[in-house]
Amino acid sequence: MTAIPDQELDYHYSPRRWSHRMAPEEVIAAHTEALAQGSRNSLWTLDCETEISYGDSEKQKFDIFNKKNASKNGAPIFAYIHGGYWQVKEVSREISSFMAVPLCNAGASVISIGYDLAPDVSLNTIVLQIKRALCLIIKIAKERQSSGIYLSGHSAGAHMAAMMLMADLDGFDRDLIKGAVLISGVYDLRPLVKTSINEPLGLTEVDAWRLSPHQFVQEIAHQSQDRHIVVAVAEYDPPEFRRQSGEMEMALRKFGVKTSYLDVPDTDHFNLVDKLTEPNFVLTKECIRLMGL
Repeated sequence: MTAIPDQELDYHYSPRRWSHRMAPEEVIAAHTEALAQGSRNSLWTLDCETEISYGDSEKQKFDIFNKKNASKNGAPIFAYIHGGYWQVKEVSREISSFMAVPLCNAGASVISIGYDLAPDVSLNTIVLQIKRALCLIIKIAKERQSSGIYLSGHSAGAHMAAMMLMADLDGFDRDLIKGAVLISGVYDLRPLVKTSINEPLGLTEVDAWRLSPHQFVQEIAHQSQDRHIVVAVAEYDPPEFRRQSGEMEMALRKFGVKTSYLDVPDTDHFNLVDKLTEPNFVLTKECIRLMGL
């Protein structure tokens, strides 16, 4: 745990306050617009199977994207979980397929996963929803003889992707998960308990640690000996996000997991993912290389 005074934790866990490009209130609007524009482009230019339900609620759906007229069989699957601190309504499945064009053009299938948000449901429920989504994705991957599933998430989505790397998947073949791209994630939730972020979540210290991937590094490593995990962070991410990402990558590597640590210059928490629309962006190229394309 860090020695940051409680009253300063909000500042340290507010990525919008650390952007080098624009004011805090501007960076969120620019981010959601970039995601929306990229996702519209994916809908216009790719084949898409939208609103595949994996649960009972309206938000428990995912969309699958492929290059137009390309065979779906055999393609690696890039399954993306959006961020927004498990509560921000402006970030959703509908604007989370922004990276699909370059990845599908390279030969991947891209899946954008939605889920219910706090305070409507608990964080524990959200993690169980993502697990249910992943079980259905594994079923689809098997049917389509996919070369593998690559989990990815941004911010809170990286937290959930990391949790899935050690989840008990109810008999579904977790060996199909070949790797992960964890982008600007938070892997120890305990510092969030004393911030305003926790108001809709209502986490206790015990809950926060029980739902922290960092507590389960050995289990994640045990299940990930044949996987490659990319941990990516922005130069202008909050120092706490950079610390947590560095510690997560180091711990996984110590337990024998093949990892790559990507510290991307001249980016902040938001345009680190916005730029995934660009085929020559370093993180886009890393995703493509990870999937063997």
